[in-house]
Amino acid sequence: MTKDERLSPAVGNTVADRSLRVSTALSAEVVVLRERLEIVERLAAERGLFGPEEVDAYRPSPEVAAVLKTRRGSFLERVFGALRA
Repeated sequence: MTKDERLSPAVGNTVADRSLRVSTALSAEVVVLRERLEIVERLAAERGLFGPEEVDAYRPSPEVAAVLKTRRGSFLERVFGALRA
């Protein structure tokens, strides 16, 4: 039995079923990440380090941008690769 089958035994293996699993997993991740980001920004602001405005204004160097692009591509492949049969 695969991990997906243990987590959602009532969901089949159609594209719609796999899409539902992807959507559910991403929704859970977004909630957790938003909460953690909120905590980090609040802690940083309380300590006078930086605030949300500085995060919004940040422009990565070409090296950092390349790392972020690679990680984003890997993430998208992992997530949306699950939609392939």
